[in-house]
Amino acid sequence: MGRRRLGVGLSRRASKMHHTMSRWRTCLLVTACTFVASWGSGARGAQAVIDAPPACLDSASLADEVGILIGRPLAGIADVDFRIRIAQTPRGRWLLRLETVDQAARADGTRVTRGTREIDGATCAELAEAAAVAIAVSVRSIETPTVAPAGPDGHMAPGTVQSEAPSKASAAVASSRTALSWRPAMTVALVTDTGTLPSTAPGVDLEGNLQRGSFRLTLLGAWFVSRDVSGAGGIGGTFQLAFGGALSCLAPTWGRWTPLTCAGLEVGRLAGTGVGVARPETGAALWRAARAELGVRAVLGGSAAVVLRAGVAIPLERPAFVLDQSELVYQPSRMAVRATAGIELGF
Repeated sequence: MGRRRLGVGLSRRASKMHHTMSRWRTCLLVTACTFVASWGSGARGAQAVIDAPPACLDSASLADEVGILIGRPLAGIADVDFRIRIAQTPRGRWLLRLETVDQAARADGTRVTRGTREIDGATCAELAEAAAVAIAVSVRSIETPTVAPAGPDGHMAPGTVQSEAPSKASAAVASSRTALSWRPAMTVALVTDTGTLPSTAPGVDLEGNLQRGSFRLTLLGAWFVSRDVSGAGGIGGTFQLAFGGALSCLAPTWGRWTPLTCAGLEVGRLAGTGVGVARPETGAALWRAARAELGVRAVLGGSAAVVLRAGVAIPLERPAFVLDQSELVYQPSRMAVRATAGIELGF
């Protein structure tokens, strides 16, 4: 009986020790899993540090554009961050500098720069869009390295691993700049004419603009308030002008200022209606004129700018308006003076 009681006592002690060891193993396992999970959660995705005018580039828009180009969020890129700086150069152009840096700092607290790219452009907005392309190309250059061709003996020499991404980067950024170089804009303006109508006439002008580098193309349409002329006995006419036209301009950008030197052609309708006669009739003539102007475009902020131009229009023909096929009522001057002031909105 005593042995049985002793045996039972030993069995319970062994069971208790086994249970205690199992609890310790469980605690150690949970602790290890917690450590691994906490270590893994410390990892983060790529970040973009931006130094640029606020109206030019913001981090949220940049992250969205990069995500579209690489097919996943920017935060899904590991191990690297990006530093972006867009600033104006002394010559009035804009420069984008992109640096790809390691997330992990060295012992001295600095971080290794993996690569640097610089792109110049005419405007800050142009480079803001090119920044997303440059980051996407940098990501691909990191993730898709290629091996240099093998040597004559069929083996690759040590240290010859290289990436073909820089050439792709140059091509992608170059193609992006080409695609982005045409900048559309719309202008609403007030315009005056002196010389085509009997007296100075105000009007409204609507323009569509395309600029690429220093070349600017403007398509326009204008309408002017009618003006009257009268002769002896109150006999005369009222005249109105409307036309469309095109201007090609030399437009180099110097910071916020763009001087304009333009030449072009306008074609429209010059109409006159008899006044002070028994049976007033309306006669219309084709209006055609060559046009030359000087002006300036000044950026107000964001995509808005003010446009001022002044110049002359030389009629290719000067239609004469007569009564009873003999009495001259009015004929445009040999040269008309034009002045335009408007607000331009870019897209």
